[in-house]
Amino acid sequence: MKKDRFWHFIFIGCTLALFVPSTWWSNWTNRTIVTHSKLVHAIRREWHKRKDQTCFVQPNYAVELNDRLRHYLKHSFHNGIGKIPTRPKDLLPFIYRGELAWVGPTEYYELDTMYYSYPYLTPKAMVFLKDLGNRFHRKLENTGLECTRFTLTSLTRTTNSVKRLKKRNRNSVTNSSHLHGTTFDVSYKTFFGDRSFSAIEIDFLGFALAKALWEMRKEGRCWATYETWQTCFHVVVK
Repeated sequence: MKKDRFWHFIFIGCTLALFVPSTWWSNWTNRTIVTHSKLVHAIRREWHKRKDQTCFVQPNYAVELNDRLRHYLKHSFHNGIGKIPTRPKDLLPFIYRGELAWVGPTEYYELDTMYYSYPYLTPKAMVFLKDLGNRFHRKLENTGLECTRFTLTSLTRTTNSVKRLKKRNRNSVTNSSHLHGTTFDVSYKTFFGDRSFSAIEIDFLGFALAKALWEMRKEGRCWATYETWQTCFHVVVK
């Protein structure tokens, strides 16, 4: 019974096919061939494109932060407090006039011991520091490292503190931009959070900080130097 039904359907199908114009079958076949050919060529082009493609590697933003003293010293002096402080008390007039603002711990950063500098910056540098912290936090979204704070290791110095520092730090210079209130150093190895960080996480945090600084430097907002000896970024605000 089932075999008879099968041949019955075959007979009906063949009968209906006789009423379909041969041009329709020809066009349908041609369209199928063209579509298949386009698909094959598209796959082949994509394969050749990917065949020579190397692995994606994030650039090392830190090594591109390579500004030198000659690039920013004159600008830093003219846009800073305008007078080189010798002792801590020389900073007081600038503080009273609002030309230097106190820098304290925030949601974005912590302060190091500050043996050789004082926690003050110009108001413009303070704005930059806040923007840097905000940009750094945005790069940590959905990473499990949200709200991590970076560390400021040095801010405004006096000539006396520079002399003391030169005895311990071979990178320090007498004519430093830290004397102008426009400059700070930020560590790429020391971070604070709700827990301790692994070595890989610290490397990632340093990478995120370097990228944030690289972007702001590219926007023309600062000069920055990657200091391997002191494991920090030296940042001069424009």
